Formats: sequence, C-alpha cells, structure tokens
Amino acid sequence: MAKESFPQEQKPEATAPEVPQKQSLFSKKLVLFGVPIFILQVVVVYLLVAMFILPVRPEAPGVARSDNEAPTPEQFVQHIFVVKDVIVNPAGTNGTRFLLTTIGFEVSSQEAQQELEKKELQVRDALNTILTSKGLDELVSVQQREALRTEIANRVRELATSGKLTNVYFSKFIIQ
Repeated sequence: MAKESFPQEQKPEATAPEVPQKQSLFSKKLVLFGVPIFILQVVVVYLLVAMFILPVRPEAPGVARSDNEAPTPEQFVQHIFVVKDVIVNPAGTNGTRFLLTTIGFEVSSQEAQQELEKKELQVRDALNTILTSKGLDELVSVQQREALRTEIANRVRELATSGKLTNVYFSKFIIQ
C-alpha cells in the first residue's frame, strides 16, 4: 500500500484582534482630557460648597450677636447630655403597654453637661416619675409633646445648678 499524502490543512495562527485606531484614539483623549476635567469639576464644586453653603449656619440658641460680628467656634458647640433607652409603663395600661424613649438635654456649657452626667440616676428617676404619670392619650398626642418637654425641662433644671438647660430632644419615642 502506498502511502497517500493528504494535503494538510493550514490553520490560521491565532493573532490578537487588532484594535481599531478610532477606539485607541478615543481612549487616549478620554484619559488626557476627560479625567482632568472631571477632577477640576469636583474641586470647583467643593470650593463652592465650602465658600457659600457651609458658612451659613444657624446660630446657637440664646447667643446674641451683632451683624458685624463673626460667629466664634464656641457659639456652634452644642453640649448635649443623652439619656438612652428609658422604658416605662404609661399610667392606666396595667403593664400591657410601654414607652421606649431616648431623651437629649442641650445645655449651655461643658460643666452643666458633666454635672448631668454625674446626676444621671436622679435624671432617670425624674424622667420615670414624669413619664409614668402620663396616660397613653397624653403621650400619643403631638400637641401634648411640647407640654411634656416643658415639664421635663423644668424638673431637670432643678437638678442642674451649673449652666442653663436650653432644649429637650426626643430622639426615640416608641409606644408599644
């Protein structure tokens, strides 16, 4: 038998696909012009925000200042004492309902904040006494919330002898 020779099929060599010249030119332009323009826009927006939006801050309550006088950093410092997770049973619920609240007290000085921190047990007791004396209708009513703030502020002012209590905040007020 004679060996027959078959012509071998020539396989094309695998070559990397050629990148069209337009796509390569676009990528270079994007890197050379697009990225610096984007960075420039970010810097401009940051400067505009820093110059025009951030300096307009509300004044601290109780701080008088003339229009010509620039605000000092002390005017923007808030001293807040927070009593976390006060849980009480409102009056008339026989233990079937409860109120979970976190209350913040804004005071005028660091000394007043430290004094309230030392008297946290007395503050919690005052809060428990006030909140357990209120019924569900008083606690749920938004109109009564301001009266509740005033009552709490008056009681805590008796405990804090240094500084001034300026505000009472409810950061959590959950009735279950």
